[in-house]
Amino acid sequence: MKINTDAGVKEGEGFSVGVLCRDEAGSCLWGVSVVQEQRWEPQMANVAAVLEGVAEAARRGHTRIVVESDCMPVIEALRRKDSGRSILSLIYDDIHSFCSAFISVSWSFTNRMNNSVAHCLAHLLPRIVGRSVWSDALPPTANSAVIYDSVLMK
Repeated sequence: MKINTDAGVKEGEGFSVGVLCRDEAGSCLWGVSVVQEQRWEPQMANVAAVLEGVAEAARRGHTRIVVESDCMPVIEALRRKDSGRSILSLIYDDIHSFCSAFISVSWSFTNRMNNSVAHCLAHLLPRIVGRSVWSDALPPTANSAVIYDSVLMK
């Protein structure tokens, strides 16, 4: 399974994350959008997006995942298995803890254009604090991004 993750930070309103899971054929299996009121820096919000993605993949019983993000510092830190005592390091530790549930996990950097559906899910309107999960059908604005993305994949 390929898990695309992205985050958005809105000045004075908090942050949001978007996650999209696709199977080997590129079909969308599920998506997640989370909006929080905490004021986090973009890198921390992107780490939260990865955590949301691996946690949902583990809950759904996936065994082999590729996690993609357009935030290179996050992907590099995950590859190095960074740890420490900061809040950011503790989130990395949580991610690696979830990863023990998988047979294989790989971390991949992708550009923003290839991450457009996760980006769309991270920037859904209206911004309602909380967590939304979709299976089978994504919200209409995300479906437009899926169609655009599938054209790019060909």
